[in-house]
Amino acid sequence: MTTTIAKPAREPAAAKPEQTRRIGHDVGTLAVDAYERGVANLVAFEKDAAKIARSPWAKNALTLSAELIEGVNAACVKTARHALR
Repeated sequence: MTTTIAKPAREPAAAKPEQTRRIGHDVGTLAVDAYERGVANLVAFEKDAAKIARSPWAKNALTLSAELIEGVNAACVKTARHALR
């Protein structure tokens, strides 16, 4: 019978508060950037769909939707970036 001696587990090094804050800021910034790009792609898609729509009501609905989403997105992104400061 062989016996193995297990090494005692080391405590993980505690992150410094300023390092944790910086990492959180970087992750938050990346998330906001990804969200902003995703919404921009959706808005571009709706605008392109409005260009090729045949009926005027569909063009108006898609254009209005794109503008509304664009405006709401701008407010959300501005608020998120302000919170990350």
